[in-house]
Amino acid sequence: MQNRRVWIRGVLATGLGGLALQQLWRHGHDYVFAEQFAEVEKGKVYRGAWQKPWPMRRIVRDQKIKTILALAHPPDHPLSIQEKALAEELGIRWVHIPIVDRRNEANSKSVSDLLEDAAKVVADPANQPVFFHGLNRASMVQIAYRTRYCGWSLERAFQEIQNTFGLVTVDHGPDYHHMEEFYETHVLPRRQAARSDRDAKAPVDEPAPTPKQAAGDSKAAAILR
Repeated sequence: MQNRRVWIRGVLATGLGGLALQQLWRHGHDYVFAEQFAEVEKGKVYRGAWQKPWPMRRIVRDQKIKTILALAHPPDHPLSIQEKALAEELGIRWVHIPIVDRRNEANSKSVSDLLEDAAKVVADPANQPVFFHGLNRASMVQIAYRTRYCGWSLERAFQEIQNTFGLVTVDHGPDYHHMEEFYETHVLPRRQAARSDRDAKAPVDEPAPTPKQAAGDSKAAAILR
């Protein structure tokens, strides 16, 4: 009987120890490791999720981050306040562009306009190396950056996300489906305008020289020689 009690206590202790380790890993992981961190362009552009202070310090230090771009939560949210203070402490820029649909609010920007603003921050060399975060929102901004500033097609930008983080559909708020609207309203019109501008500036083909003009050119070339 006594041996059985010892065995039961041993099993319970092992179970409790395993549970404690599981909880420690679950709740302590984010305090130690960078969450969803990834390199988009080496030395220039990085992305991930919201980070605890210690992993964020390491990201800033190791990648020499100049700018943090936050894509979620209102300005008065505890995470926003905490990260802004951390950026000030580290002496780097903190930009907050929450990607939310505010079309029902007065004088508000659309999701596509916000994506345009965020992609501009990522593309600006003065902000690089830049770290932007927000998981699903980060994928949207990455697609916006690739199509708006890297010349990628929407299909290619989608494929990059699909091969890494996956194209995630959410129940509330915008997701990658919105990127078709962004592409049609903020990328294609600019590409068409740029193409028209190049065509307008292209030199007009000059008529072929007459035999007399050709003879004169040959004579001038001979003199220069």
